[in-house]
Amino acid sequence: MRLFFFGSLMDADLLRLVLDRDTSDIEHRAAEILGYERRRARNESFPIIVPTPGGRVEGRLVTGLTAEDVARIQWYESDDYALRPCVVKAGERRHDAQVFLATASLEDEGVAWEFDHWVAVEKTMCLSLAREIMSHYGQISSTELVERWPDMKARAMAQHFGEPAAQPVRRRAGARR
Repeated sequence: MRLFFFGSLMDADLLRLVLDRDTSDIEHRAAEILGYERRRARNESFPIIVPTPGGRVEGRLVTGLTAEDVARIQWYESDDYALRPCVVKAGERRHDAQVFLATASLEDEGVAWEFDHWVAVEKTMCLSLAREIMSHYGQISSTELVERWPDMKARAMAQHFGEPAAQPVRRRAGARR
């Protein structure tokens, strides 16, 4: 299966953590998806892509993932994203792939999401959060994960940004992030 990553999963450290394995056998190359813009999800540190005529989002085309890898990524992405078919361009060639598109639980904050900014400012916090999320993989239901999300996020933010852990951001029922 080919996946197109456009956000934090382009980061090798995060992908390794989510997959819980060495990723040297996974192939990835620069690619782009046309007809979209990358935006920050409201009140979050990660992006969504939104349909935009003439838009273009740079990302990574990833191959060599196992069925277990895809299951782990889907757990990490939660019900906030749905895997959908797409066509991406890598070099001069077009490739059929799959991309995680935001569901109705995520909203566009209206500002661009920049990978370099994420790496510089938010990556460390996100790695801590991902570590906690993935520690529950295969042990709790996605419903339980959704319920725990606000507290996990608050702990990670308090640890890395000094924000109070006692007042997590609460979202509507069913939305993890």
